[in-house]
Amino acid sequence: MKRTTALLFMVACLGGCASLWRPQPETLVIPYMPEAVCVDGVLNEPCYQWQCPFEVFVAAGDAARPVPPTRAWLFWNEEALICAFECEDPTPAWAPPSGDEGDVNPQDRAEIFLWPGESSAVYYCIEAAPLNAVHDYKAGFYRKFDDAWSPEGGWLFHAQVTPTGYTVEMAIPRAAIEAMRMELRPKQQFRLGLFRADYDALDGTPTWITWIDHGGAPDFHRAKSFGAAVLGR
Repeated sequence: MKRTTALLFMVACLGGCASLWRPQPETLVIPYMPEAVCVDGVLNEPCYQWQCPFEVFVAAGDAARPVPPTRAWLFWNEEALICAFECEDPTPAWAPPSGDEGDVNPQDRAEIFLWPGESSAVYYCIEAAPLNAVHDYKAGFYRKFDDAWSPEGGWLFHAQVTPTGYTVEMAIPRAAIEAMRMELRPKQQFRLGLFRADYDALDGTPTWITWIDHGGAPDFHRAKSFGAAVLGR
């Protein structure tokens, strides 16, 4: 698993405040943006100011329940898919990385799941916690986990604790995306999960936060927890 805070990837920047949200409420159009971003967890590049974050998150299984603010940005170019989260968190529950990726499970964290779609029974998951503990794995429906998986060629991420919570910034390179049976090109469609686990204490009681709420008990490992995404231009 490759980690760094120094590598620059080219991601985007548009004039004005463009939104990821599009007319169909379960589809995200991910913009192409050729601006250099340092994957360091500090969301200070112009693209984070000019691109409106996606903020439509709810408590899984209880959409009326208040949740702490969660903001997400996604960009792409020929080199990588970029995803960043900014999470407000008044009840910190995190720990440093250990030798066991499973130690992420009782911590606060932000998550991205990528699924090529119905033609593939396999989806890919990255879960990153505020002190840079991480769990990446692939899985088959239903809950057939392969914890030995990491993105092809490695991936970049970094998290930062902030005065109000934490940020997570990730870059998933072209080789990894292609190994997942997707392409970095305009009009590429796939299924996407954006999630957050908000714990009240380490190994405490979590609130499961999601973009798509399928209405049942919290469970992000079902196909109906994924929304649709498409790469724009």
